[in-house]
Amino acid sequence: MASSSNEQKIAEARKISKSNAFGAEDLYKEVLASSRGTSEAALRDYENALVGLGELYRDNRRATDLAELIKTSRSTLSSLSKAKTAKLGNISACALISSG
Repeated sequence: MASSSNEQKIAEARKISKSNAFGAEDLYKEVLASSRGTSEAALRDYENALVGLGELYRDNRRATDLAELIKTSRSTLSSLSKAKTAKLGNISACALISSG
């Protein structure tokens, strides 16, 4: 049941990310805090929230926050799929290029 709640939070965060970036950030962080389980659904929610938060930071040119997100989630990145890890790396590269 928690996964369904997290899926709803992720969907809501995506929907409001343009109009309420801080609200979307809070929703993504709630999911990241509650999705550290080992089930497939919990890992999927964590991946989606991590990428969503990274994209939010990129879109709002918050390179420092994005770098901190990557640093704090480094241990989890090793368990993510290669595609998700690469996507997060691309997000960070784009953010650094556009902020520089």
